[in-house]
Amino acid sequence: MAKCLIVYTSQTGFTQQYALWIARQLHCEVVDSKFITRSELQAAKLVVYGGHLLWGKTVSGFARFYRRYAADLPEHLLVFGTGMRAASQLDLDLVRDHSFGGCATPPQFFYFRGRVDPKALPVRLRVVFHLNQRFRETATPLPPRAASIRPLLAAATQLDDLGLLDEG
Repeated sequence: MAKCLIVYTSQTGFTQQYALWIARQLHCEVVDSKFITRSELQAAKLVVYGGHLLWGKTVSGFARFYRRYAADLPEHLLVFGTGMRAASQLDLDLVRDHSFGGCATPPQFFYFRGRVDPKALPVRLRVVFHLNQRFRETATPLPPRAASIRPLLAAATQLDDLGLLDEG
């Protein structure tokens, strides 16, 4: 795989877990968005950005990340969002509209379902967690699974196989 970089933001840990699974499979570096540098982005041929969904409609931190680094990003960008709701409970087109409206070319978007331990959350997030309980299915949400990242891995591999990530 050509030079790939995973950038994520995480408050509860499951977005970070997905970022680590993706990085392990793509054999690339993973960086918290707070510590990313322009030179790291400029050296990448593919950037994968991950964040949790805010209120089920926006990928956290992406708009700010894109505004700040748009000129430094490579041509190819993949984005994943995480959340506790099942994909069937979300309007993923609305997520794309809210998250990628400012992008010159909207990135491919992937949604991964996760799970958090409410006791491990800071108080401010625990309140949000309990407010969102009304959206839960009757069954307990599945914990994050490495197998769920396959569609994103396939998209990255396809870009690489087509030679779109080769050095210019």
